[in-house]
This record gives sequence, structure tokens and C-alpha cells, in this order.
Amino acid sequence: MISVILMAYGSPSKMEDVYEYLEGIYEGKPVPEYALRENTEKYQMVNGISPSNAIIHKILSALSDTLSSDGAFHVVLGNKHWKPSLENAVEEISTDSPDTIVALPLFPFKSNNVKNSYLGPLMETIEKKGIHSEIKFINGFECQGLAEIWAKLLGKYRINEDTAVLFDAHSLPTFGGKEEDYDASFRETARLIARRIPIEEYFVGYQSRGKYGSTWLDPSIYEILQKIKEKGYKKILTVPVGFIYEHLEILYDLDYEFRKRVGEMDIEYTRSDLPNDSKDFITLLRNSVLKEIW
Repeated sequence: MISVILMAYGSPSKMEDVYEYLEGIYEGKPVPEYALRENTEKYQMVNGISPSNAIIHKILSALSDTLSSDGAFHVVLGNKHWKPSLENAVEEISTDSPDTIVALPLFPFKSNNVKNSYLGPLMETIEKKGIHSEIKFINGFECQGLAEIWAKLLGKYRINEDTAVLFDAHSLPTFGGKEEDYDASFRETARLIARRIPIEEYFVGYQSRGKYGSTWLDPSIYEILQKIKEKGYKKILTVPVGFIYEHLEILYDLDYEFRKRVGEMDIEYTRSDLPNDSKDFITLLRNSVLKEIW
């Protein structure tokens, strides 16, 4: 038996859960007023239910179905900050006595930040349960595979000389490490997509910089927006390649806050679709798992 743990950040399923969700993120420390205010505003936009919840469960189901033809696999979900938690996931697979556990974070690019924050708690839980399985951790996907998926998605959009293509990813703090692999994977994926579309000029930028610390991956998408304006572009197609599926950091940070700023600069805003639970993305996940164990 091979157990696969899909790992995600987690998101509450109703407005009443937002405070409990934030308590988990802040690990028992007082929840800052700004964090409660901002997250309440964000979740009110979607009536307390992030679109990510349903999409992740579709990914879980589709991956389980496709792996079933390759042997004895048990695919479960473990969230970092919500239910089912990583502890719940380990509890569920503990009865399988798996030979191998494949940890599969739903994050596209290799990252020390992601690996440390997910693998550490997972290993602690596994040790507590007395599980002695071989552990495989998938830290990011191949840029070529990601680029092929994104290039196909972008085929539906009209990109002409008036349109600036902005590839976007979530910024990460660098005070614990420079995240060179993450930045390199982001930029390489953008380059490969641009070559496939094809376009000669494109832009890359980071969104959602945190309010703590002074060192984060840059440039900001707002800095890049100014360059796009100066170059005379009339339209912008924002492509969030640093994300896999729809969730609030896209709906709020891009489609609300960034879109508002783009409009103020008299530029037309469009944001691309995401891989979500598409057949192509499920195939990439399946291949990533099989490559890791065979």
C-alpha cells in the first residue's frame, strides 16, 4: 500500500469559522486586529466559503481515481491550518500500514519555506504514531509540465500588441533563506510559457507580500504595473502561475485590489483561469507521484 497525502494551506468553510482558523495560523497567540479585519472582509466576498475547498476535493477524488489503475494507493487530504489537518491525514492512513508515504503539497514551485513548514509537522506526527514508512516529499513540479498546462489554458485569450502578459506568484519571506529555487522555477516557467504562446515580451512579479519582516521576494506586481503603464500597454493579462487553483488570495489580492489599481491607470484588466482539477493537471500530479516511487 502506498499512501499519498495531498497537502494544502486550508480554508474555513463558513464565516463563523474564520476566527478559529486564524487562531490556528497564529498558533495560540492573539489574532491581530488587522488580520481578523482583512480576513473577515475577504471571506465575506464569498459568503465564508473559499472556492479552493471544493476544487481541492475534486483534485483529491480525481487523483485517487487515476492512481487506482496503477496499484494500491490511498489518497488523503491534510491541511496545514484547517480540517482535515495533517494529523487527521496521518491518522487515516495509519491503519493502512503503508510501505511508502508520498507527501504532495499543492504548490507548483520548489520552496524551502513550503518544505520546512509542511514536512516538519508531518514527520513529527508520523513519529508520534510509530509509523515506519518510507517518506517521499514532492517539492514542486517540473517547469516543462507546468508550462504546457498553462500554455494550453492561455490559448483561449487574445494577446495582441496592446496586451501586457504578467506572470504572477505569491511572494515569500526571505529572512529565513533566499528562496533561489522558488524564484528560478517561477521565472523558468514563465519563460517556457512565453515561448509556447509565443510572445517576446512579458513581465514577472510577486503578489501578497506579508505585513511582517522587511525581506520578501520581489519585484511587486505594483512595481511591474508602473513599467507596463510606461510602455504604453492598454490591457493586462495577469497569469497567476504561482498558484494551482482558485482561492481568496487570487479573488481578493488580484481580482479586487490589483484590478482596482490597474483600472486607476486606465488599463483593461483580465485574469486567466487556473489549472484547478483539469485533466492535464491531474495527469501531472499522477506522473509526479509515480516518478517519485518507481
